[in-house]
Amino acid sequence: MKELPKGSVVFKHLPQDFIVEEIWGNEVCHISDTLESLKNHNTDIGKLTLVDRKPFLTCDLEKINLDHFKLLSLLAKELHNLPHELGYAGTKDKVAWTCQRISIFNADIDRIKSFSFPGIVLKNFKWAKHKIKIGDATGNRFRVVLRDVDEAALKILSRMRNTESFPNYFGPQRFGSLRKENVHIGTLIVKQKFEEAVFAYLTTFGDNESEEIKTAKKRLKAEKKPSEAKNYFPQELTAECRILDHLSRHEKDWIGALQTIGEKALLIMCQSVQSIIFNEVLEKALDENLRINNASIPLVGYNSRFSLGRLGEIEKEVVKAHNLERKDFFVPQIPFLSLKSSLRNACFKVNNFSIETEDDDIFKPSKKIVLTFTLDSGTYATTFLEAFFTLRSTTNTL
Repeated sequence: MKELPKGSVVFKHLPQDFIVEEIWGNEVCHISDTLESLKNHNTDIGKLTLVDRKPFLTCDLEKINLDHFKLLSLLAKELHNLPHELGYAGTKDKVAWTCQRISIFNADIDRIKSFSFPGIVLKNFKWAKHKIKIGDATGNRFRVVLRDVDEAALKILSRMRNTESFPNYFGPQRFGSLRKENVHIGTLIVKQKFEEAVFAYLTTFGDNESEEIKTAKKRLKAEKKPSEAKNYFPQELTAECRILDHLSRHEKDWIGALQTIGEKALLIMCQSVQSIIFNEVLEKALDENLRINNASIPLVGYNSRFSLGRLGEIEKEVVKAHNLERKDFFVPQIPFLSLKSSLRNACFKVNNFSIETEDDDIFKPSKKIVLTFTLDSGTYATTFLEAFFTLRSTTNTL
């Protein structure tokens, strides 16, 4: 596949440079009018009553500059729920200002009323019969500010407007935005190497994590003594501490330890294995100029059927390169991690697209590009942006 020229831009310099609002049919989960309202927000349940109570309580969850899974772990703890009792339609980026719909099983209304945490807003409460699941939302609406743009970036804006479809790669958040460990751990799980998966989760850390976290994880990796690690692991590592607490009470129960992470987080790790295979198949198909604009590529599962022709040969080659077989995706010890095959479009379209250029108020005297667009559920804004730009990171906090 011919590599087209790209422009260089600063991406996500501020969390509010990447705004994501989840779309549910004709409804949009709107962010607040100002950033100030996220700093000290008292939860208001509005006109919600207990008279028509149902098993699930849904609400809009607005957050800024918070990791998706750490946020859900914190929220579950504060609301006295288990992690798997919180439902959501898709993960949202950490360095971003986002609003999405979640569901809470058997909600404690008093705890919800008293919930307050900087950078988080819960609002628009409604009762529901069913849990929100991955893929339930229609799509997402984006407002993206690209800063310190070079001349090349400005010159390719017309190409952005005129390109009809884009390769439907899974974006980086599917593979772990903080530690990028999802594929490794997911592969260990589907290969039923549960002990190795537990230690991989406990000992992997990101470059930007604190020295305290890095030191604790390195020590456990060297000593391999979970019973002692419980005493020195930072309490902010809530998921890791749950695993260590479980192992202190149930020694060598690796499957039980994994399940303390939460069903959704584990599922995304295993699905990331499907995703990396899909990305590699798509890349090879494009490199060989296969006509796949209107085609679908299977996400490999235990019941997979490979595509016909050269595309099917590529699928087999990539699965084999990962030292996997289709049967590996059946995990009888943890049934909800057994993954069936499904189809994913090879390409996607961008809707409601608009571009503006303005003077950059931070990187003076450069210009900034402001993009607004919507994407269907399951497609990634970063995939779209990386088709045109080299994304430089100089991330700041609020």
